Amino acid sequence: MPIIESVLKSGEYILGDEVEKFELSAAKYFGVKHCVGLNSGTDALLLGLSAIGIKTGDEVITTPNSFIASTAAIVHLGAIPVFVDVKKDQNIDPDKIKNVITSKTKAIMPVHLTGRIS
Repeated sequence: MPIIESVLKSGEYILGDEVEKFELSAAKYFGVKHCVGLNSGTDALLLGLSAIGIKTGDEVITTPNSFIASTAAIVHLGAIPVFVDVKKDQNIDPDKIKNVITSKTKAIMPVHLTGRIS
């Protein structure tokens, strides 16, 4: 794992040349203009919610059956998590989503649990 060894020796764990190379490579692979490497899935959720304009008082529909990061990202932005129950496969029940949508609902954040797509 020469790339990992190179990063460890450089001490540049955040940003740095290797991260920039990774971001450029990932952007090319996905056919997008930009790609941002982040330190965690929590920050990825936070960035995603911020990018779509989630703010204080907005409601984001999600499932309570998830790692705390899903809800924490919503709350961190001052938004309100609105929980929808799950199906037998433990993923959000799409049939119950429409019952909780209000004028304050700005996003639906499903969680793909245990390899199952929500």
